[in-house]
Amino acid sequence: MTVSVSHITHIDNLVHIISEGCLWSDAKRIELGLVNQNIGYSHIKQRRLLRPVNVAAGGMIGQYVPFNFCPRSVMLYVIHRGHADFQGGQDRVLHLISDTETISLSNEHCFFTDIHADLDYAEQIDDFSRLSELDIQRIINEKYWQDFKEEKQAEFLAYESVQWHTVKRIGVRSQTVADDVNLLLQSAQHKPVVQVRPEWYY
Repeated sequence: MTVSVSHITHIDNLVHIISEGCLWSDAKRIELGLVNQNIGYSHIKQRRLLRPVNVAAGGMIGQYVPFNFCPRSVMLYVIHRGHADFQGGQDRVLHLISDTETISLSNEHCFFTDIHADLDYAEQIDDFSRLSELDIQRIINEKYWQDFKEEKQAEFLAYESVQWHTVKRIGVRSQTVADDVNLLLQSAQHKPVVQVRPEWYY
């Protein structure tokens, strides 16, 4: 079973992702001293650098690149509303779309969780035959998620890096941002399809 997954990042990070040829985990990016426009909660990112992984390559959650099993994630809602660490809104946030099989073929150390990976009681699973246990259609892709916020935040995580060539599509909120992304992609060898998908946003 292969499932579509989505990683959100700010457009300001795209040039570095293309030049590095991959998405780095937070831990690796810090180790390399790379500049990054953070859009998430800094305290959660710090906590994930210390939360252990018991499957895949082990280590800490912060050593893995995170993906959601849907666009329009809970974190994007937080970004849309604004929070202490980022007030820039969602307009220039990109959805980098791939799938579990494509990423796993280039990175053998992957796993997924049934809920938000940062929670103590999240199950860490590296048996991908169990992906069917996630209720992607009725819960994870649901537009209104207040009753199952944790389940909607189930994650797919890849150790240390995800190769740029595994990104198949880039979803954006507006044609203006699509034009900006296409301009940045001009010099890239790998050019994912850029799609204007306002329904992926709040």
